[in-house]
Amino acid sequence: MLIELFGKNFGCFRDEFRLSMLATDIDREMDRGILRIDLDGESEPLELVRCAAIYGPNASGKSTVLRAASALGFLLTASRRFESDEPLYAYEPFQLASSRTKATQLGVQAVIDGRVYEYSVAFVRDRFTHEELSEIGPEGRKQLFTRKEQDVSGDWKEEPQFKLLSEAFRPNVLLLSIADSIAPTLARGIAVGLRQHLSFYDPTEGRWPHSHGGSVAARTLRDEAFAGWLRQQLRSVDFGVEDYHVQEVSQATSFRPKPGEASSDSPEERKTFRLTLLHGSADGEAVPISYRRESRGTQRFVELAPLLYDLRHGEQFGAIFMDEIDASMHSDLLAEVIRQFNCGLRSNEVRRQIVFALHDTTLIDDEARKAILRRDQVYFTEKDDSGSARLYSLAEFKERNVLNLRRRYRQGRYGALPSIGDLSS
Repeated sequence: MLIELFGKNFGCFRDEFRLSMLATDIDREMDRGILRIDLDGESEPLELVRCAAIYGPNASGKSTVLRAASALGFLLTASRRFESDEPLYAYEPFQLASSRTKATQLGVQAVIDGRVYEYSVAFVRDRFTHEELSEIGPEGRKQLFTRKEQDVSGDWKEEPQFKLLSEAFRPNVLLLSIADSIAPTLARGIAVGLRQHLSFYDPTEGRWPHSHGGSVAARTLRDEAFAGWLRQQLRSVDFGVEDYHVQEVSQATSFRPKPGEASSDSPEERKTFRLTLLHGSADGEAVPISYRRESRGTQRFVELAPLLYDLRHGEQFGAIFMDEIDASMHSDLLAEVIRQFNCGLRSNEVRRQIVFALHDTTLIDDEARKAILRRDQVYFTEKDDSGSARLYSLAEFKERNVLNLRRRYRQGRYGALPSIGDLSS
């Protein structure tokens, strides 16, 4: 499970930022939001939080924190396939100071198979300047490998498999990514485990179902448990939906030949799936309505269904980063979804954590001891006069548990509110 995401000189963050999922001792008598993870060699479990919410005005850095996770995950996945002259597209330094020519730093700390690993990289446009992987256990920190430009040291350097690849590698490729491919016994699935803690979902990119709900429809056919869960959820959220129907359809796709290849006038066909929701009617019959005609809120809930299901029922442990979780969702529905996950499940029922950005303050609209989110699950972003963002936790404010978090946030007690000028002109 995710312990921490950190970085420096990335996007609007000139200075270091850290998003910690470690639970503090502010609510020792409360179990809500807590995730207990057993570690090898440790007598006491590690206490983490199940989710973290990031609040702040527009353009203050919320999405940048999430993109940092996406960028690191992308580099771990794709760098081993880069051409020798291919730039590092994730390089996005702070532009409003001299740091725009300096290295970007990104890192993650996570529990994988009962062990704590910390991984960090630094890079400029055309190469990685630093890469380090450590294992943290009862006896302290063990350096598995450290790379400084093209020089490599650490415990793994003595292993024959790793020694060979560490003596000849491209500057724009991550050693851990290569080791995962060429020396899987040595790498022990660490790269895979880290990537599972850096999953990013941006609804504006259309990566998940749209138009016909095809991705969700396909999953209902291959996952019977998910299919039943989705049916029950749709009946529970008061959309008027009683059931759904999945239809396989053929869709013509235009074929664009690569340069030098002969063109073809025959369009290709691919199989896809169409989701149709069945609504209850006054005469008792279920009426099918095209997915395109469903409200955006209904579509949004369907799009989020695989994510929400995997938080509890997923086959893999990990973390998901998500922007604008409150888009097109009623605040009461969002509150109940997060309440069920954060407060209603036992620790051993949680499969994934979730980190999300939002503006809806319903999740903190209560006394600190009763709100859906604990104070150590709430983060804020704001920018200073130089345009540099900072990320900070609500837990940093030493306050009584009987104070209403939303009210105090709206009063400006925690910062991270927009400064709005005259809009009358």
